Amino acid sequence: MAVRHKALAVLIALASVCAATAGASRGEEITLYSSREAALVAPAVTAFTEETGVKVNVVFVEDSLVKRLVSEGEASPADVLMTIGLDKTTQLSSRGLTQALVSPRVEQAVPSNLRGDGAQWFAVSVRPRVVLARKDSALAAIDYEDLASPQWQGKLCMRSPLHQNNVALVAAYLAHHGEAATEAWLAGLKANLVHKPVGKDNDVIREIAQGRCEIGIGNTVALAQLRDGRDGADWRAWAMAVRAVPTVFKGGGTHVNLTGAAIAKHAPHPALAQKFIEFLVAPEAQRIFAAAELEYPVLAAAKPAPIVAEIGSFTAEALPIDQVASHQQAAIALIRKVGFDE
Repeated sequence: MAVRHKALAVLIALASVCAATAGASRGEEITLYSSREAALVAPAVTAFTEETGVKVNVVFVEDSLVKRLVSEGEASPADVLMTIGLDKTTQLSSRGLTQALVSPRVEQAVPSNLRGDGAQWFAVSVRPRVVLARKDSALAAIDYEDLASPQWQGKLCMRSPLHQNNVALVAAYLAHHGEAATEAWLAGLKANLVHKPVGKDNDVIREIAQGRCEIGIGNTVALAQLRDGRDGADWRAWAMAVRAVPTVFKGGGTHVNLTGAAIAKHAPHPALAQKFIEFLVAPEAQRIFAAAELEYPVLAAAKPAPIVAEIGSFTAEALPIDQVASHQQAAIALIRKVGFDE
């Protein structure tokens, strides 16, 4: 009888330990600092919590994420950092605000050109920046280099070249071709403009649809978001009249920008932060995350949202994003030198 009571006591003790462990798991939390709006992160965050029991506290930091992290120092509660744009993502690592994430799972999912040096950050979705044209245009494909050709004189529309998306494209061109060729290319683009660069990619799409421009430069995200009707029937109609043209660097691939993620330098919960990033690059999470902003997944096996898939497929150029980012200041200097916005 004593043996039976002793065994029962052991079982009760084990059950208590398991209950306590489960309770601890349910009580685990991480903090995500994100420049991507909370509503766009929410679907993936919810899926992560449902799968793991780990709560994610999302803190939307629209501007000055670097400044906030520097001011908080070692006391920062941030575990994971998420940013839109290669300029902001690479700035975090260059300022020493991230830490290495050694994860075979992430390395297998994310192509090497979309991972930072030293595993300091990883792209979790991408947005190709390509040429746009009317659906009835005969233009089947184009190289970025050919945008400066005189055949497009008075036919090109684009937003300000000093906007981050265009700076990144010029930086990529600079990395491919060097300073002299990039300056000549910018001068050719300027000569081909219908008018001074104004507005956003949305406006470029509208002007192409209305026949004011024959071609333009824009992100696939802008085209997809207008097509889904979120900005109204007129914008949707204009977007439906415009298509993305397959665009590459000569002998290479398509320039892409990104949404990136990293583990914060002073993350209180680095193991859970890694778990979250690994979750983000799993097939189902990739689909959920990319669909929220109508971007493309980085994982080849993940399917983009149907409205994105209709726009086309694009292979990101092999040039590492860190290498592109290193040319951004030089790109800005060349844009100003040719007086692009004048």
